Amino acid sequence: MGPSIPARTREVLVSHLASYNMWALQGIEFVVAQLKSMVLALGLMDLQLTVEQAVLLSRLEEEYQIQKWGNVEWAHDYELQELRARTAAGTLFVHLCSESSTLKHKLLQD
Repeated sequence: MGPSIPARTREVLVSHLASYNMWALQGIEFVVAQLKSMVLALGLMDLQLTVEQAVLLSRLEEEYQIQKWGNVEWAHDYELQELRARTAAGTLFVHLCSESSTLKHKLLQD
């Protein structure tokens, strides 16, 4: 069932997501799937986090296990680099897809 989300929070989230076009929403969905967190993905989209910070936060449990038990270089390093690349690509896609509509909107206002 999942956690209960207050109605006001849901309204704010829906309003925020409605400001993106359909292509950007696909990119956001991709980033959320990579990080397994809507909060981290939105922090990344709103430039509050870097890709490295978002990936590190999404892997806290794994990082703890690596510190405790050690790193399997070929597996953990590859997984980390792949996650960073996918997250960066998705974030760039969202910014490129939403920037043109933002520019059009600003040009129409002038």
